Amino acid sequence: MSSKVKIIVACSIALAFIAAVVLVILFAPLPMNVEWDDIYNVENNVTLLDANAEGNPTDAPALVKLNKDGKPDTSDWKVLQFTDMHLAETNKGNLGNDRTIKMFIETIETERPDFVAFTGDIITSFRGRARAIQLCEMMEKLGVYWAYCLGNHEGDAFYKMPRKELMELVEKYPHCLTDASVKKTAAGEEVWGYGNFVVNLLGANNKVVQSMIFMDSGDAISKEDAEKFDVKKGSYDYLKDSQKVWYEEEVRKVTNDLTNGVKTMLFIHIPLVEQRNMKYVSLSNLEEGWTADAAGDGYTYLDGVYTKDHDGNVVGLVAIADGWYAAKGTANYEGVCSSEHNNGMYDLMKSLRAGVNGLFCGHDHVNNSVLYEAAGEGETPVYLCYGVCGGYATYNLYKANKTDDPDNLMKGYSIITIHADRTFDYTGVSWDYDYERSVYVENSLPKA
Repeated sequence: MSSKVKIIVACSIALAFIAAVVLVILFAPLPMNVEWDDIYNVENNVTLLDANAEGNPTDAPALVKLNKDGKPDTSDWKVLQFTDMHLAETNKGNLGNDRTIKMFIETIETERPDFVAFTGDIITSFRGRARAIQLCEMMEKLGVYWAYCLGNHEGDAFYKMPRKELMELVEKYPHCLTDASVKKTAAGEEVWGYGNFVVNLLGANNKVVQSMIFMDSGDAISKEDAEKFDVKKGSYDYLKDSQKVWYEEEVRKVTNDLTNGVKTMLFIHIPLVEQRNMKYVSLSNLEEGWTADAAGDGYTYLDGVYTKDHDGNVVGLVAIADGWYAAKGTANYEGVCSSEHNNGMYDLMKSLRAGVNGLFCGHDHVNNSVLYEAAGEGETPVYLCYGVCGGYATYNLYKANKTDDPDNLMKGYSIITIHADRTFDYTGVSWDYDYERSVYVENSLPKA
């Protein structure tokens, strides 16, 4: 056999092998250890109204709960937030997909929510298509409307399902309200990202009681933006100017230019820079000017908030910047991995305060802080809220040697309860402590 023929044969074999690998990645079964026949429809009374449909006063999809007489049910809306489930390939004993999915299904069937919001880093597998289909089919069996915003780990590598394709896949399912289409501002500018969309919740007389805005917060900052803003390459991404313009237009539209009492919630994955106003302080690596007894200039330690190693020794404290407050029971137990570039999104939200409740994100797995600044008389704060991480395959407090309780992994979910008077509650739920609940915000005010 000539050298030329050998080269052709070798190349053909290599190409066949690559093609086989691609086919396996795209189409081969990827087991999920779930008793599919045991999953049942939770049977709520939520009905979808398409944008501009009869009974829907908005140009975005809206959900309404209907009584048996066909009139709107004005009881509380229950929205569950799940974040950072990291549904990948492997299981690690009791710390993997099996436990995450088991607890997730049990939660939906127990809580019977009206809506589920996924705030990113849910489908992180290199077999993303198979995992996404499994999640979508699971939600169809449960019969709950839901929406998905992208995290930084969806599509963050060449071997993962592209972000656009993932969103286009999930939006095809009847109960998924994700909209992957590229939006435009009123001036005709294309809005950056995939998955910038609005879902409205209706109440009495089919009026909006809560508007939910979902946005794509990206993954890693582009090389061009890193140079433009003089920030570290590999920094996390940020909401772009076109997204801010579109966000403000959507807020003003649904609130009738901030006059009708409607408020909006923003769901993204990557936290804002302002969430760094709470700091986790490692006692083994204190910054200059910081001691175990006193925080550095401009900060104060939170009373009774600390971490312990496996031997029960205090190894970390939590500090908050002057002028900022944290809802009782919330804290950051790791650094805030926001972008290095401050895009001014929080300032924009504050300027729209009359139509904004706050932001709900994920990304940092052992942070659950609910931060806010003082509001004026008759106003409520603009909250910056971390959802409780739901992925058992991800890092946790005990693995990080920041708790002496081996059961304290900080895994669970969050509940957003929206009342007929348009106030809301925010509650963290712990799977590790048998569904223990902690109310952080009640009737739009921080829990005392």
